[in-house]
Amino acid sequence: MLTRTFGYLVTWYNLLPPFATIYFILYIMLGVIHGSRTYRLPEYCDTHSNVTYYKGDRAILQCCVKYLGTKQVVIWKKVNENFALTYGEMVFVSDPDFDVDHLPHRDEWNLIISNVQPLHAGLYECQISTKEDLRKYVQLNVLDEPAPRKNAISIEGPQFVDKGKKLVLTCNATGQMFPPEDIDWFKDGQKIKESERKGISIAKFRIAKTKMLHSQMEIDKADMSDKGIYICRSSDLAITSTNVIVLNGKNGPIIEARSPDDKYIDSTKLAETNVIKRGGGNLNANPSDSGASASTSAACSIALILQNGNTLTSVLTMLCCVFVTLQVCYRTL
Repeated sequence: MLTRTFGYLVTWYNLLPPFATIYFILYIMLGVIHGSRTYRLPEYCDTHSNVTYYKGDRAILQCCVKYLGTKQVVIWKKVNENFALTYGEMVFVSDPDFDVDHLPHRDEWNLIISNVQPLHAGLYECQISTKEDLRKYVQLNVLDEPAPRKNAISIEGPQFVDKGKKLVLTCNATGQMFPPEDIDWFKDGQKIKESERKGISIAKFRIAKTKMLHSQMEIDKADMSDKGIYICRSSDLAITSTNVIVLNGKNGPIIEARSPDDKYIDSTKLAETNVIKRGGGNLNANPSDSGASASTSAACSIALILQNGNTLTSVLTMLCCVFVTLQVCYRTL
């Protein structure tokens, strides 16, 4: 019986392709290596174990765990209570102020208390669901008084922008112990939303070292309707504003106001008006009296038009002045 079974195995092995033997050996080696791999315990990062907040602040109890296994869970609980506050990312208390701050593939499992009160003070523990007793304790102290508020927000950006150009405004908000949770943008009292209009983008990122939340709002092509007062407000209710004016940069005739009550006069007609006012525009006047005034008017008109920078107008006006001067001189002779 054994001989017959062994013969079947040999026959089956001879029918296998040559590379099947190599695959079989590699499979056995990988299984041995995987089985002999040593288990590594999770480790806590070095974070604050004693924190103090004012009443009403957003308290953050930090817990950072490295080498957390796929079947291991981080649990938050208060030491003097028998029930868990959180289990992984799930919250097991009815208090809406409690939450867990965790991002995928990150080591932080921070406990958040949005509106911390003196009754929340006490010793908390961050526990890992392993057979080993792994716990990290954090002492929360709450001062029974509101935090002193200060203007810790600033807004930067241009006050003037040309129509069709990009408008970029930046807002920096600083917290006392941690960056603010969020920043909102408003224009003339109305909240700005990226979804309501194309060409508007709002980016935000935190700088933990400086306890700052940075937000940048961009408008790709500014329109005349984009002028107004822009407001930046943090979740700590710190607020600041700036006024932006959109300039219509289209080329057109240069307009100059003569007086608050007068109408605007086109600069291309301004030279003719000056010549008439100076007495050089009346060709029927006494030649002996008008020669000097015509020359003076021509020189003034040339200087005025050259200052306006319109080359074609300058040339035409210069020719007219020369013609007027020649006519005056001819009549004088």
